Amino acid sequence: KEWIAANPDHPEIEEQRARFAETEKTASGSLIDEARKRVERNPTDMQLRYELGQRLFAGDHYRDAIQHLQAAKRSPNLRIKVMNMLGQCYAKLKMRDLAAQQFEEAVAELTAMDETKKDLLYNIGLLYEEMGEKQKSLDALKQIYAADYGYRDVAARVEKSYGES
Repeated sequence: KEWIAANPDHPEIEEQRARFAETEKTASGSLIDEARKRVERNPTDMQLRYELGQRLFAGDHYRDAIQHLQAAKRSPNLRIKVMNMLGQCYAKLKMRDLAAQQFEEAVAELTAMDETKKDLLYNIGLLYEEMGEKQKSLDALKQIYAADYGYRDVAARVEKSYGES
């Protein structure tokens, strides 16, 4: 991966990218298989279900991830992280209303502006922007801006909105 990034003009770059993609796909499949076996051995362990959901999400198997994440959502310790990942799954599947619902529900349960809340607000801000709901998007991003000016590209997005008025 580092070599590919460092040598974008190399004559064999496309071959190396294809090889890397195949290796990544194989590794992802192995990780998913191992996570499935762990869940089969202990189906009531919500942490294992969450980990399987993460691996499925990373492997672009969003529909498969949803059922495991929904089960893991019952764990109070995982609930917020699970709702964030569920929202991302729904967003990838273009189920934007369901994604927004998950993000909003998770944000409502958090009081402190920590990294998790900022990540959720950022996700919902981008989602609302994609949905054409500029004001809702801006409202979410402004909450981050007020607490952490340097978070991702929030400052640029918020400041740009004032130039558009």
